[in-house]
Amino acid sequence: MSNELTPDGPELQPDLMGDFASEETASQEQAHLLPAIRELPQDKEFLAGAYFSMQISNGTPATPPQTLGELLGASLFQSLADVHLFGRATDADLWLEVEAMHPEPVQLLVAQELFPPSGQPLAEDDLGMFEMVAGRIAKLLKRTKQPMKETAAQAAQRSAALAALKGKFADTYSLVVAGSFDAAAVIDCALCLGMKRRGDTFGWFGSVGDEPTFTVHGEPTKLAASAKGPVSKVHFTFQPVKVAQPAKTLERMFTAANYFVRRINGKITKADGSAPPEGVLRGEDPALAAAVKKITDAGLRPGNVVTRRLA
Repeated sequence: MSNELTPDGPELQPDLMGDFASEETASQEQAHLLPAIRELPQDKEFLAGAYFSMQISNGTPATPPQTLGELLGASLFQSLADVHLFGRATDADLWLEVEAMHPEPVQLLVAQELFPPSGQPLAEDDLGMFEMVAGRIAKLLKRTKQPMKETAAQAAQRSAALAALKGKFADTYSLVVAGSFDAAAVIDCALCLGMKRRGDTFGWFGSVGDEPTFTVHGEPTKLAASAKGPVSKVHFTFQPVKVAQPAKTLERMFTAANYFVRRINGKITKADGSAPPEGVLRGEDPALAAAVKKITDAGLRPGNVVTRRLA
């Protein structure tokens, strides 16, 4: 126990399965093998198919610039649970999401999510309130509302169309490390890579969001705390619809599976037992590309807050 709490000591992770938290100790620290997936500008780009939106007139940001939080007030920002703000400097730029700490942009787009967490389509009355919210933002910024490109009734129809897609993008992508292992060794590999326990599975939280980017579970022995027993398959799984960068996620997942093989042997396969394509180490697989294309063909984008709810 002499070095367990030092910066160079083994990583300690809580096991919250019992009445009291206990500590699981990794035999080595290898989390650097899975660096976090860096957010790209396009990950926060406006997605017309997912929102009902209104542009407000261009502004002339103050010098020195003020943040949107200062101009709109913290309480307003906290109330915008399903409304997002997107900004840009010129017509040639991308609409990128802006938050309270961002300086006031020249151009501003106010957008409401068309598919809420409830999973129920929005009614015309629900969307009618959006114009009042956008108007309040315009007034605080001393700008005017621009004519909207669609009515609340049309947006409600698009909301219903999105709701009808629920479950259509639930595809998963999996890699498997197959062999003969002990559950304790599998658990140690997960801990060494910095994965977090989620009951009898592990999750890697390497991108923006509160859900794991990919998960790991054992078969037939589940990876519960202090588990002992044989594991013949270690499954690495993610849902392309839920991550902003599916190819990069696959690249990280393959790296994790390869680490398991180096530590405990075994062979990497796809879920059906076939060999993964050569490009998998670069995050390339025709099956993954097809899953992503199904999403983008619907006018959506993997990882978007609205798109994730359609899984």
